[in-house]
Amino acid sequence: MSASLSRPGRTSPTNLLKQVVAAAANGYILMFFSEQLFWARFRPGDNLPEWVLGWIVYSLAGYVMLALLAWVRARSFWSIFLAGAVFGWLVEGVFVQTTYEALPLSISWTALAWHALLSVGVGWLAVRHALRHSFIASGLWAAAIGLGYGLWAICWWLEPDGGVALPLDFAVFTATATGLWIVAHALFTWAEPALQRPSRLLTAISAGSLALWFAFVAVPTVPIAMGVLPILLGLAGLGLWGHRRMNAAPTPLSSAGRIRQLRYLALLALPVTATLVYTLAYAVDLRVQTNWVVYLITTSLGFVLFVLAGLRGWPRRSRPMGTDPRLDSLMKETSR
Repeated sequence: MSASLSRPGRTSPTNLLKQVVAAAANGYILMFFSEQLFWARFRPGDNLPEWVLGWIVYSLAGYVMLALLAWVRARSFWSIFLAGAVFGWLVEGVFVQTTYEALPLSISWTALAWHALLSVGVGWLAVRHALRHSFIASGLWAAAIGLGYGLWAICWWLEPDGGVALPLDFAVFTATATGLWIVAHALFTWAEPALQRPSRLLTAISAGSLALWFAFVAVPTVPIAMGVLPILLGLAGLGLWGHRRMNAAPTPLSSAGRIRQLRYLALLALPVTATLVYTLAYAVDLRVQTNWVVYLITTSLGFVLFVLAGLRGWPRRSRPMGTDPRLDSLMKETSR
């Protein structure tokens, strides 16, 4: 995001159009990690209308995340993780109700464990940071994700609702999804400057749509949602408020450097690596429940990171907003 990202405001028609493009591109970037990489195959019930609906859902929840990052003046992984937690709970606690299926572990899996940590922390933040750094860094990150993705994908061979996809089918699925993901990154980069001031209209539409779905669909389906989700969002909001107090200037981690077009090609290392790993596992008939390894590690880590992120916004020794201990020390030295 731009280094001058600030609170939502009025936008020109041109900027509004760019923000719609940014919201849609951002939605697919998040959906790629949250859905395509999670399911890792074409499923029998997949169809274009449901795919488009999912894209819209991720675009709405993702725009709320972008607005929060602007409001909090995000400048660290911890701020971004908290905004990612809100995004995760909006997806899993509003549009679907998996947050309430196996409390309290379902609080983390999948909202914190997958959405905040992997989709936002890795797929959104780390990848874009690598793209702004170098071609090699981008390729290494893509290859590392592909390695993990290929190992994750074989877990569906052992699941009752899974199945063994042929390597060619897996390759086609992964290459198609990744190609769209690369295009989404390029579009988001093009439209990103318009996000200096997130649109009040788009923020209201996104938040309003989520609120209506929660009130008329989620709560009637799972009444306990009325008591759980507001508490979770409130805790995340409290942590974000603390981060906002400490962030005097909006300097997001993703603002350093520009992205050269050639670096997008480095992201092709993801489907290449994933397909190689998957094909090798298929050849030796490797049957390992890698999903349980991911579940145990990321579910615990999601809880820990959420607590740490919240505490980082409320240090024991508070200081006036915008002050820097190093600056205070320098002022004392010069005044002697």
